[in-house]
Amino acid sequence: MLFTWDTTNLCIIFPGWHIRSTTTLLFSLLGVILLTAGYEFVRDMSRRYEASSAEYMNSLPIDGGNSNDRSSSLLWSGKNAQQAETKVKLVKAALYAVQVFYSFFIM
Repeated sequence: MLFTWDTTNLCIIFPGWHIRSTTTLLFSLLGVILLTAGYEFVRDMSRRYEASSAEYMNSLPIDGGNSNDRSSSLLWSGKNAQQAETKVKLVKAALYAVQVFYSFFIM
């Protein structure tokens, strides 16, 4: 990275995104701010999903709904906890991948 005060023909993220005037400098500044706000939104969404999925996984019956006592949920209806855990892990992994891509993109 090279720090420079010269903003003439400065390339930002893409080869086609160049700063050629004060107006494009201001629009680029606004664009970079929006990109970083989007990154923070993805991070917040990921944290919220992790919290809600942890709550959901803790609410599932441990034995997969096969017990006959009244404390087990009647709504479970054959889903098993392993499938739910796999789905949660896949969504978490996808959110993490988006987060890493986004962070490298704005770096």
